Amino acid sequence: MPRKSTAAAQTRPPVTIIVMAKGVLYAYFLSLLIFLVFSLIIQYTSLTEAILPYTAYATSLIAIFAGAAYVTKKLQVKGWLNGGITGLIYLAGLLILGLILLPDFQLDLSYITKAFLAFLAGAAGGIFGINL
Repeated sequence: MPRKSTAAAQTRPPVTIIVMAKGVLYAYFLSLLIFLVFSLIIQYTSLTEAILPYTAYATSLIAIFAGAAYVTKKLQVKGWLNGGITGLIYLAGLLILGLILLPDFQLDLSYITKAFLAFLAGAAGGIFGINL
């Protein structure tokens, strides 16, 4: 059996699942960095913890947008769909972590809205990423 040339191996399209996993991990890392900055701001300024729910939503949406842009920049196909799926995978990972780590964690109807927003942020990031 003949060996494949390195040129043929380099032109092979990336595996979608691996690229999406990297994009979601990138989004989680970005979230962690943003949360670290916000925690330092809250610690050393007069801001209170009352802003935390809003910063959590904003941070998640920014991270989903960036992760989806990364994914679609790598894949170069179906930007809005791959970005939206990336957003939903990000949210699903957070839900799984919440169910495992928080004993009193409850799923409610507000997660339908969160899933919709995650998909929209991911789709917007996907459209942005494919057009870079």
